[in-house]
Amino acid sequence: MKKALVILFDKVEELEAVAPIDILRRAGVDVTTASLHDELQIVGRSGIAMDCDELFDEARGSFYDAIILPGGPGTYEHIGFEPLLKALKDQHDAGRLVAAICAAPLLLEEAGILEGRKCTAHTSVIGKLKNCDSSAPVVTDGNVI
Repeated sequence: MKKALVILFDKVEELEAVAPIDILRRAGVDVTTASLHDELQIVGRSGIAMDCDELFDEARGSFYDAIILPGGPGTYEHIGFEPLLKALKDQHDAGRLVAAICAAPLLLEEAGILEGRKCTAHTSVIGKLKNCDSSAPVVTDGNVI
């Protein structure tokens, strides 16, 4: 069975988190949700509380076929969070899927994953990313979505 890690944090865009989790689980993927905080519960940008399966520190040592980063205003609070950037880089370098939604491609950029790759993102961050196609709703380049 395929395994995916969805990383959650306070002020995440709830729909960008819940929709991929739901779709992947319906497709038979073993999805683990991980909180970037010291608590399992996170509160999204619209005030919706969500309970995660594990803390990121516990989850990051496991193997995943895909790591998914929803976006939202909380993305900016994790710029410079080295354990997250390292986990993303390691996943990418191993040739496994890395996906980022909305503003989350900023973290892929910071991890050095987007160098020479095409991408798209929310209009608020497009100008901060190279090779960004603002007209595309989804861009896949190698193992990066």
